[in-house]
Amino acid sequence: MNIVDPQFKGLGSQDVICFGPFRLSTKERLLEKGGGPVQLGSRALDILIALVERPAEVVSKKELIARVWPDLVVDEGSLRFHVSALRKALGQERSGTRYVTNVSGRGYCFVAPISHAASKPAPLRNSLAQLPIGLPRKPMRMVGRDETVRLISEELTARRFFTIVGPGGIGKTTLATAVGHTMLAAFDGAVYYVDFGPLCTPSLVPNRVALTVGLPGNFNDPLAALPAFLRDRRILLVLDSCEHLIETIAPLAERIFQAAPEVHILATSR
Repeated sequence: MNIVDPQFKGLGSQDVICFGPFRLSTKERLLEKGGGPVQLGSRALDILIALVERPAEVVSKKELIARVWPDLVVDEGSLRFHVSALRKALGQERSGTRYVTNVSGRGYCFVAPISHAASKPAPLRNSLAQLPIGLPRKPMRMVGRDETVRLISEELTARRFFTIVGPGGIGKTTLATAVGHTMLAAFDGAVYYVDFGPLCTPSLVPNRVALTVGLPGNFNDPLAALPAFLRDRRILLVLDSCEHLIETIAPLAERIFQAAPEVHILATSR
């Protein structure tokens, strides 16, 4: 028997929530800012949805953990990590605007004013299009690359590890994005995109990958935990702009490749 906390109020038809510059569609599991998607891990998104369902109310840590990790035993460190990622995605530290607050000893509360909006009419599309984590939108115009996308997809399927190499500005990211969208159906939507371009600290590489794939745990050693977490999962992991962190990314990718036989890796690098 499943027991649902009566305090959790389903949003029903009011599945689009607006706050600040953000628009959250709970039905599509999509957070947008200025019309563009916000990169947010699935756990952090679950936390956000749980909090906006009960605005201005304190949601206990126990309730959030049960909601976000219903079949797993995790500690509060995992919750704190993903709340921190949520705050960062919302720009809470940079803008000074308060969205999610911590109520000491009790839990978390969504404190920003919210409003409801009608869902945007959406054209018919593959339902998997909303599932990839962080994958940029599919390129609308890509002249003369269809055959290249097909060949890379075939090689990636057969060999599991493929790197697109070339100088800056030739379209490596565009090509990798197109391949990711092409292979959505083959991976049941489990395509995870990590952009290392803005990252400058090598020690944060494992954490960035762990956050993207939704690794639960306290993250004391994500470098060791990642291969084990991905061992039985079938996913496509897209690692973009690896060149400046190659000495850290390459060994991690190799460990994942060896330990997780159903993980396919597509990398781009100069």
